[in-house]
Amino acid sequence: MCGRFTLHGPGDELKSYFEVDGLDDIPDRYNIAPSQHVLALRLEAGERALAELSWGLVPSWAKDRNIGYKMINARSETAREKPSFREALSQRRCIIPASGYYEWQKVGKQKQPIYVQPKQAPFLAFAGLWERWVDGDGSILESCTVLTKAAHPSFAWLHHRMPVMLNPTGFERWLTEGGEQFFQEPFDVSLLKSFPVSPRVNGVRVDDERCISECAPVVAENLELF
Repeated sequence: MCGRFTLHGPGDELKSYFEVDGLDDIPDRYNIAPSQHVLALRLEAGERALAELSWGLVPSWAKDRNIGYKMINARSETAREKPSFREALSQRRCIIPASGYYEWQKVGKQKQPIYVQPKQAPFLAFAGLWERWVDGDGSILESCTVLTKAAHPSFAWLHHRMPVMLNPTGFERWLTEGGEQFFQEPFDVSLLKSFPVSPRVNGVRVDDERCISECAPVVAENLELF
């Protein structure tokens, strides 16, 4: 599952890391939520390009764009079989840059938000799919989804699913070739760290650096952080 994430840092650093140009103004975002616009890296005329896509994939054949609310994630194991994702998996793959992402762990009757981020690398790269949908009035919506897979065993305490994350050496192959190896090869979770953050991140309108400030967990002994 991936339902909230962040993207912040110098735009030049992001462009360098993903080897792409475009979009001069890239604002810091600390609480990206479904239906909002997200930054995505895709191929346009064979070249890498940054685009702003709506998070929640709307298939080209959909009658209502609201279906996107149910399509923020796609299970990598079945994406090739699902009408909503199989064409995009074959022809419209993308990379969704992130600085980190949130999951919520149930602690008693409460839910503790946990933030996951890389220990050293400036960004994470989520494997994604994108689609183009045309409304009845001719307006165009481009949208995307984050691919997920079964969580690594050391991640299972947090959630049974995790985003499919790519190493920089795999960016080009994912965009040009795809392939099941990206779903089967586990991302090295030792490169990640996690810590509890304030429940203020629960509010989708809250978007500032304090969202990722470490705080005391609800019940420290019930949390198994790595």
